Amino acid sequence: MEYDHIVIGGGVNGLSTAYQLAKRGKKTLLIEKFPLPHSRGSSHGQSRGIRRAYPDPYLTSLMEQAYKEWDEIMKLTGVKLIKETGLLCFSDDQDNKFLNQIINSFEKNPGAKNEVYSGEELSKKYPFISLGGKGVGCYDPSGGVLMADKALKCLQELIVRYGGVIHDGDGVEDIQHDQDKVQICTSSGRRFVAKSCVICAGPWSGPLLKQLGYTVPLQPIKIPVYYWKADHFLPHTWIYEGYLNPGYGVHFWGLPSLEYPGLVKICPHHGPEIDPDTRDKQCTDDIKQELTNFIRAMFPTVEPIVSVEESCIYTLSPDWNPILDTLPAARNIVIGVGFSGTGFKLGPVTGSILADLAMGIKDRQEAKIFSLERFSSPKL
Repeated sequence: MEYDHIVIGGGVNGLSTAYQLAKRGKKTLLIEKFPLPHSRGSSHGQSRGIRRAYPDPYLTSLMEQAYKEWDEIMKLTGVKLIKETGLLCFSDDQDNKFLNQIINSFEKNPGAKNEVYSGEELSKKYPFISLGGKGVGCYDPSGGVLMADKALKCLQELIVRYGGVIHDGDGVEDIQHDQDKVQICTSSGRRFVAKSCVICAGPWSGPLLKQLGYTVPLQPIKIPVYYWKADHFLPHTWIYEGYLNPGYGVHFWGLPSLEYPGLVKICPHHGPEIDPDTRDKQCTDDIKQELTNFIRAMFPTVEPIVSVEESCIYTLSPDWNPILDTLPAARNIVIGVGFSGTGFKLGPVTGSILADLAMGIKDRQEAKIFSLERFSSPKL
């Protein structure tokens, strides 16, 4: 079966790429390893944060287009996907590098509104955070919550509306290619041919790329997702970076009560290395204890006992930024990998970037922050 383009992976970035290609009138096939919807990868669940607050000015600027794209998706489907809450980034260390990079990023994007608070201002404005009058904060009024599972469903609907095909429950076993076409064989024995292929397979991308002769530095990790009982808590999404103990830095984030009544989402931004096929065999009780200690010390209105526990997977690149590029010896094979837990909000924009590469509008990634070439020796 022949197509213009094949996309491998039905997470937010694969779906966004297939949506962009189908919307442009291209005959598009999306192949997903598991039956949709599923909770095996990185895009499932009810919520994700959305914000302009990034430590890199380029990513902050990209979010301008991302908000426009999400707005277009909401108009096309009639589904509200964003809950406006604002985002508070804060630390108990006024010299915290992450916070200062975010503040600097806003300064380089003057159209993106923000407010900077001293530790004393934070303590007065948010008495349910135990900062003791020290630290620094940056408020992003554009921040909020993306309703993740609804967003995935909307993208699936739009792919089909524009003539695309979704083939789920069938993993990719083999990829063959030459200058003119890519041939893909699946677990069920199906064979598909297209002019180009886009690999957005999350933690399963590494093995597929190895088949093609490339070792791309990707590391899947398990992220435990926790919900906690709270009263009179932050109305915003938030990110904290600082020190639980001297010399031991942590990065935690959270969302207000939306998914489960009376429960707030408070999660780590780190976890153990895993094989994605055996994700839940890896214990994360040590991380749960870290968060419990953090909540006891920082949030007196949150009960430090987990009420609901779920799991997710990050696929890390060495610098925690994604790789959106073509393969050097196969310009008709495009990769969108290594989103490192920060890719959902950018989905429609990265989908557009990947669609441009798949169509040959650009034959390689021009932005160094997304380029494969920023990592040495990508090929075996």
